[in-house]
Amino acid sequence: MYTMKAFGSKSYKEVALRLTNSDVRPLTHRVTIYHYLLTHLTHPTVDNIYSDLVQTMPSLSKTTVYNVLDLLCEKGLVKQLTIEGNEARYDADMEEHMHFKCSECKTVFDLKDVPFPSIELPSGLVIEHIQLNIEGKCSACAKAC
Repeated sequence: MYTMKAFGSKSYKEVALRLTNSDVRPLTHRVTIYHYLLTHLTHPTVDNIYSDLVQTMPSLSKTTVYNVLDLLCEKGLVKQLTIEGNEARYDADMEEHMHFKCSECKTVFDLKDVPFPSIELPSGLVIEHIQLNIEGKCSACAKAC
């Protein structure tokens, strides 16, 4: 279970300061949701975030989670990933990297040490964001086959 005291390597003050430095008022729900994303590198969905946090924050609503995530995305603190269909997941790692989703266990992994493919665009086009997702079987699920 996620608790405010389980802030791992980032303290409440550090997370609140990151928000403040990005012109986001560090309200409790915002700090808690942002910290959750910084410490849960599983690319959670809104449902994942809500079900983990509502246990210790009974006043939390899914609408609040959606609103906070929208704000964090707008401020460039979090990325929304659409890896499969309409399933939105969230990532607080703002460095460009690819993602791998296991088709069996549905886990999403970062592929940080895999170089991006070279992309050459026609003259005049400027890349602002790249999202590259790969789907297959993770090593554990591949062994089970």
